[in-house]
Amino acid sequence: MSQSLERLTAALADRYRIERELGAGGMATVYLAEDLKHKRQVAIKVLRPELAAVIGAERFLAEITTTANLQHPHILPLHDSGQVDGTVFYVMPLVEGESLRDRLVREKQLPVTDAVRIASEVASALDYAHRHDVIHRDIKPENILLHDDRALVADFGIALAATKSDSGSRMTETGMSLGTPTYMSPEQAMGERDLDARTDIYALGCVLYEMLAGEPPFTGPTAQAIVARVMTEHPRSLTDQRRTIPPHVDAVVQTAMAKLPADRFATAREMTAALGNPAFGRDRAGAGGAALPFRQNRPALVLGAVALVAVAVALWGWLPTGPTPPSQPPSRLAVPVPSLGGSAIALQRQIAITPDGRTLLYVADNGLGETVTMQRPLDAIAAVPVPGVLPFLGNPVIATDGREFVGGLGATQQMYRYSIAGGMPKPLPAGVAFTSYMAWGEDGSLWLSGSNTTDQGISRIDRAGTVTRPFGSRHSSVVINQILPGGRKALVVLTQQGLLAGALQLLDLQSGELTMLLDRQILEARYTVGHLVYVEPPGSLMAVPFNLSAQRIEGEPAVLATGVSTTGTGLAQMAVADNGTVAYVPEEPRSLVLIDRAGSSRLAFPEGRNFHSPRFSPDGRRMLTDFNTADGRDVWVLDLVNGGMTRATSSRDGHDANWMPDGRSIVYSSVVNGLLGVFRTRLGSAEPPESLMVSSTLGYSGIPLGTGDSMVTVGNSLQPGSGGDIGMLQNGGRGPLEPLVASRFDEGYPAVSSDGRWLAYVSNLSGQNQVYIRPLNGDGEQVQVSLEGGTEPVWGPDGRELFYLSSVGAAASLMAATVQTSPTLAVTARRTLFPVTDIATATPHSNYDISPDGRTFAMVRFNPATRIMIIQNLPALVRRLSGGQGTQP
Repeated sequence: MSQSLERLTAALADRYRIERELGAGGMATVYLAEDLKHKRQVAIKVLRPELAAVIGAERFLAEITTTANLQHPHILPLHDSGQVDGTVFYVMPLVEGESLRDRLVREKQLPVTDAVRIASEVASALDYAHRHDVIHRDIKPENILLHDDRALVADFGIALAATKSDSGSRMTETGMSLGTPTYMSPEQAMGERDLDARTDIYALGCVLYEMLAGEPPFTGPTAQAIVARVMTEHPRSLTDQRRTIPPHVDAVVQTAMAKLPADRFATAREMTAALGNPAFGRDRAGAGGAALPFRQNRPALVLGAVALVAVAVALWGWLPTGPTPPSQPPSRLAVPVPSLGGSAIALQRQIAITPDGRTLLYVADNGLGETVTMQRPLDAIAAVPVPGVLPFLGNPVIATDGREFVGGLGATQQMYRYSIAGGMPKPLPAGVAFTSYMAWGEDGSLWLSGSNTTDQGISRIDRAGTVTRPFGSRHSSVVINQILPGGRKALVVLTQQGLLAGALQLLDLQSGELTMLLDRQILEARYTVGHLVYVEPPGSLMAVPFNLSAQRIEGEPAVLATGVSTTGTGLAQMAVADNGTVAYVPEEPRSLVLIDRAGSSRLAFPEGRNFHSPRFSPDGRRMLTDFNTADGRDVWVLDLVNGGMTRATSSRDGHDANWMPDGRSIVYSSVVNGLLGVFRTRLGSAEPPESLMVSSTLGYSGIPLGTGDSMVTVGNSLQPGSGGDIGMLQNGGRGPLEPLVASRFDEGYPAVSSDGRWLAYVSNLSGQNQVYIRPLNGDGEQVQVSLEGGTEPVWGPDGRELFYLSSVGAAASLMAATVQTSPTLAVTARRTLFPVTDIATATPHSNYDISPDGRTFAMVRFNPATRIMIIQNLPALVRRLSGGQGTQP
């Protein structure tokens, strides 16, 4: 360890524990460290001493603070920065995933849809930065990270600080450069220092070209040769190289890479719009040729006369900025499945994999309103339907010998056996209840349990078709996942009725005894090649070493992926083969949409996120929502007028936000030491958020009333013998928490009318969730609003309408109830507005809102999955992840 690193390690010992080096580049060395205060892993970048000396530590730190204020979902945030005896460092999140360079090394060329999506996400980040007067200057695949396959732009700081330093002309002394020749615009290559946003647009065009063509637009044996081509040549047409590339995408790349900045897109937002416009460049296309770039009508020869001089001026000290990332054996593959998803199959298991890990079964939409069971060998070009399988069959589970599988029809509640090759179905014996939870024994027996909300117990069907209940009435809350090798033990999840997850346990199939494995919330788990693979809510795919003979966990869990689809019902869309191959369906980013009363919708924000809990501001000009980024889950504010998105919290677990009545402050919830807490913060304030209450009984942030002196919230067991309750947080939210609607039944989803007089909520007192209204002060009887099941009530702004979701599943609709409050409380009419089968729901609060003018609903829309992810060589992947290797450029 160098003396400077030793001093840095000692100086930061109270804040960070530096563990090891992750990698080194031309300008900085990256170290894995633990943030001791927040108990999280981070990446600490330490500037090379010679670069720090040239720039000046104070100047660098002053300039890099600019990037700390860049708050955008596709920009890697800055946690911290500083210096120790001239050693300059800055701290960023440790990203789980890989860089775009890693993916290009592995795949060479990306699918067109992936390449366009990544470019659009980077363009969104650049547009935001450019509007804040920050130019990146070094866009390249190494500086684009892929977190859950979503782009994060890294390293806004170094180039910005270096180019603004007084010592930029001395960079050649360090053997380093700003920018990379392959992605450098002509003006940057000529050594111009006053660069604008269009130099980043040029670089992004180069990156998009490489994603599609498999190589950069200009290559050469030396930096000089590359720059000479940058100055004098135009890139080859992409459509000539790859026929599947749409002409408008080729036109976008040609425009972005125009030699003169004036001929490029003026803004990154303009480039994003062009990528989404199939008509772009069409009117400029020559007969039989590629579309000509937008604005580009000057030949490259304008610059030809000065090209050689420019090359000589530009090559001021380029040296390689670090070794090319080594090629890794494939560990993750993506299988495109355009027909996966759709409301018709949203509530069932969709995928299975043969024990040898060679073939996928999955349920797909055939475009005709039916679902079909498809078979896809991983080495095949395409999938084919399994012949003879009934339409709408779901929940496939493959036998341990790989020769047959079981599935079921939800409409008829009937289960069937099929040969893996298809053919006539064999119904399971009568009396076996329909379920999504089944496991095959090595002896050909089939074990079934009820879903984690039906408590039907465990059944066993032997090869002769005899059905037994081996444990009688015991284990009615056990969800069976897998029979372990040897046939004596099973992996099960122990849940409580109505819950989606529970503790992972071992069930002895002879004695019926349970043994705890993981006392945490688990949706499903499987064993393979010395590991337990499991999914935690809301969709984290984990793996941990497991000693099968000793039946114990031996090691720490590693995160394989996040955003695994759980279908909203607790079914984890994953499958595990005996050879360690893992398949899962990633949940596509959700869309935040604005829908009018007729059901017509438009995007509220152009990019997908895991949006949750949208809330209009009192003036209707802004919206609160929360979602996950690489820096954790936080609340963001969407400017509905100008389109910008700004982070409102920085707790890494901020969610369920509501506006204070003044529209300037918000309340939100966050977990503190395992307990839910309610916090209040003033938007734009530098003051830390105010902690109002942290309690084991809290279940929601709260709805501020009046001037914010009290809040309606959700709690647990607020009085003896009660279940989920609705309560009132007094004293501005600081407590006490007093019961408002509390009974032995479950109440939730509170909504308060604009005049503060009426409370709407959901209760299961009738045996089914229904929406009710009662006076907020409790002085009066409750009135049932919904007739055939209902949830998520939201008051209209005038207090005369109450909206709610009629049910879940295929028949879900948004309902509008007309409410009369005088002379008596009554519901005088109910009408259906539009279907909401593709709208995401939440608990224990509504997941949508209505605008202050009563015309527009803000909702979160699911997007159908388009791919199945395959993880191969699981043990090697777990070893690498457990070693703490995050991806940093």
